Amino acid sequence: MIRETRERLAILRARLMDEKRRLWNEVRQELFETLGEGLHTQYEIPQDVGEQGLMDLLSDVGLAVSDIRRQELTRMDEALGKLAAGRYGICEDCGEDIPDERLQVAPYAPCCISCQERREGPAYPPGATL
Repeated sequence: MIRETRERLAILRARLMDEKRRLWNEVRQELFETLGEGLHTQYEIPQDVGEQGLMDLLSDVGLAVSDIRRQELTRMDEALGKLAAGRYGICEDCGEDIPDERLQVAPYAPCCISCQERREGPAYPPGATL
């Protein structure tokens, strides 16, 4: 049993680290390639007020995406802390193990699917129509 747990923890840790590397690579690529290229071309092409507004909007969207990645990286670090403390893969609400299939899809998931559904509430309120 202990060996199985150690092997499972090693697999989970590797999965978390792979996901963290992937997220960092996306952030780096976005910051250095997209924003760097945008800054380079921004000063080469004269812009009117409308074009400048569009550039500002695109910059804001880029910052929002970067912030989402930052939040994901924070959740990833929290998951790694839980792994080190022996609490990773355990639902925060019911205390049951989170299935490996869920952790493969959402490695930093804090709870099992049924508890997550309870947290989020119904997709459509009672009596709602499409």
